[in-house]
Amino acid sequence: MIKAVLFDVDGTLLDTHEYIYQAFEFALNKHHNKISRFQLQQVMGKPLEECYKILTKLDDISHLAKAHYDFQKQNPSLSVPFSNAVDVLMKLRHENYHIAAITTRAKNTAYETLEQSDMLKYLDFVVTIDDVVHPKPHPEPLQKALKYLGVPPHKAVMVGDSPADIEAGKNAGTKTIGVTYGFHGEKIRSSMPDMVVDNIKEVLQYLKL
Repeated sequence: MIKAVLFDVDGTLLDTHEYIYQAFEFALNKHHNKISRFQLQQVMGKPLEECYKILTKLDDISHLAKAHYDFQKQNPSLSVPFSNAVDVLMKLRHENYHIAAITTRAKNTAYETLEQSDMLKYLDFVVTIDDVVHPKPHPEPLQKALKYLGVPPHKAVMVGDSPADIEAGKNAGTKTIGVTYGFHGEKIRSSMPDMVVDNIKEVLQYLKL
């Protein structure tokens, strides 16, 4: 029986397509690097610094990361909850499930957008890139959350839109649910999650709620 649900944030709980894409475009255009959204899509789910290194082939990307964070700090309204996401968290809380969010985003922006979307109050624990040595797809973020929640991996499910989310769940020993409405769309099926959903409310069906 599942006791804990672990959610990715960007592309799963929050629709941050424009929040993230526009931040990349702002930073890259500012420094004269033109990147298409198709290219950006290929790196979604990876830590920010790794994304910029892959996209630009530069070793020092600190100026790009700073521009990226500056843009997001000025435009938090570009992050909005997916339809039904808050309701799902509310239902899970009512049914006494443990709930955690696991993201490769920095702590300050992650907490800000979760708070403004009225989600933070439903979460027992949040794991950001600042809280771990090894981000997803390494199991460390999930292990950290499960240890805090006091739930063994086989009684937890990881929900996410990227291959890194599904791989992290498998590496940690949890069940996995892939969502098709995020950054990677139908491609999430190739990661072979235990279930694929088109709307976050279908997570409740998986739990028989």
